[in-house]
Amino acid sequence: MPEVNSYPDITDDWEGLLGAAEKNPDLLPVIEAERQALKETLTEFQGLRRRQEELGALRQAVTQQLKEAVARGRDLAMRIRSLARGKIGPKSELLVHWRMIPIRKRARKTAPVVKPPDGEVPGTSAGASTSPSTKPVV
Repeated sequence: MPEVNSYPDITDDWEGLLGAAEKNPDLLPVIEAERQALKETLTEFQGLRRRQEELGALRQAVTQQLKEAVARGRDLAMRIRSLARGKIGPKSELLVHWRMIPIRKRARKTAPVVKPPDGEVPGTSAGASTSPSTKPVV
């Protein structure tokens, strides 16, 4: 017989065994101790399943409460940081203690320096003229 894994299948299997035992009174004296133990285990199992479902619903409710608390906390943290920035000033380095970035001067970008090839002066290369062309512009 294949192994039963789902909780409803387990319950059905055990209830079926208990029903079969009651329908066969000639076997009842031989299996009475095990039948009674299975009956108690089934009762315990069903109680634990109800408790598990109850805790599942409770877990969902607590999760919703946690999400609401996080939303309230984030709003309050934002308000506190905003008030601190208003009192301290947006450029103060003390804002770092409040986990905020102060407004700072931006670093000036410098133009990259292009090095000419060895021995050449910038603007002079073979075939290049250093004086303007003498041809008239048409």
